[in-house]
Amino acid sequence: MFFEQFNKLCRDNGTSPTDFVKNVLDLSSSKVTAWKNGSIPKYGTLLKIAEYFDVSVGALFDGDNRSITCDETELLNNYRSVDEIAKAQIRERAAVLAEQAAAKSNAVKIALKQSQTDNKIVEPDTEIEYIYLDLPELSVSAGTGEYLHSDYSNKLKVPATNLTSRADYALKVHGDSMEPRFYDGDIVLVAADAEVREGDIGIFILNGDGYIKEKGNKRLISLNNKYKDIKISSGDTCICKGKVIGSL
Repeated sequence: MFFEQFNKLCRDNGTSPTDFVKNVLDLSSSKVTAWKNGSIPKYGTLLKIAEYFDVSVGALFDGDNRSITCDETELLNNYRSVDEIAKAQIRERAAVLAEQAAAKSNAVKIALKQSQTDNKIVEPDTEIEYIYLDLPELSVSAGTGEYLHSDYSNKLKVPATNLTSRADYALKVHGDSMEPRFYDGDIVLVAADAEVREGDIGIFILNGDGYIKEKGNKRLISLNNKYKDIKISSGDTCICKGKVIGSL
């Protein structure tokens, strides 16, 4: 996104990204590689680039020569100030919101098209589509473990998005051992048949107790450093109940 626009501006002005970074910004050429791989320059650097090419900071991201708003600047600075796990959470939640907005927009378009077909003047139905996911009454533990039964009589109404449509059921998190990825009270979405590899977050039943943990080599891993890994011995019974694909 940024690098594509930056590269285009350099080409249009008869230079290359590497030459520009070294000669104009007085930075190491390694910055070019970092930006090409998705890194975003500091806001001060963005201002220097925008001023040199006589464009807005916003144009460095989408090509639209407009001013970047205060909210966008604050969001960018907040995103850059957190660790990689928190950045992944921000991207995940942003993707869910974008999907919901797209679903709502699509519903409006369909309603308008239908009203034109029927030759009627009607207000479009802007309500987005919802689906229902099974939600066991008990929470899944992010701490010391608790019994997770198979009572799926409860239903959770959620917006129909690409993410929620991939889920087979939802679970409420209890405990803080999976912070900062998942917090106490969060509702996670689980794909029951998805393969859970080492490094993935899954729902596990270990000797009758339910956990949300990262899968490790013969162990269940907590993201919160306060908690030790739970080792799985040869005499233990451990069943994976699905992969956690996101949260609400």
